Amino acid sequence: MTIDTYHGLPEKDLRGKLAELHAENFKSAFTSEKMNPRKGAEIRARKKEIARILTVLSGRAALARHQSEEKKLELRLGGLGRPHEGSREDKRRRAMVGRRLEETRRAVRELATVVADGGKPAAKPAKAKKK
Repeated sequence: MTIDTYHGLPEKDLRGKLAELHAENFKSAFTSEKMNPRKGAEIRARKKEIARILTVLSGRAALARHQSEEKKLELRLGGLGRPHEGSREDKRRRAMVGRRLEETRRAVRELATVVADGGKPAAKPAKAKKK
């Protein structure tokens, strides 16, 4: 299976498949399967499948972390007051939180594209023709 097939599966199915692949590799470690070149290729293929599943799961976890951080930063920025008000220190704090919020939003956009589209880059918007 390719990584694109795993993007659409729910987490429960991915975790079940992961446990199944780990169990198969564990069983093969205690048999003479590793000595057989054909069986060794199957073990390597299972390891690659495990890596693909872990990549999808870690991408989803990273997206969830960044989304929660984005919400926290929005609340914090709202609590710091309006722009151009307060002391120089308040303005500096707002600027720092604002920059971190923009970085987090960019990360959320990138991760959402990768997780939702199966790793394909987002299509660039078409340029408007001049009349």
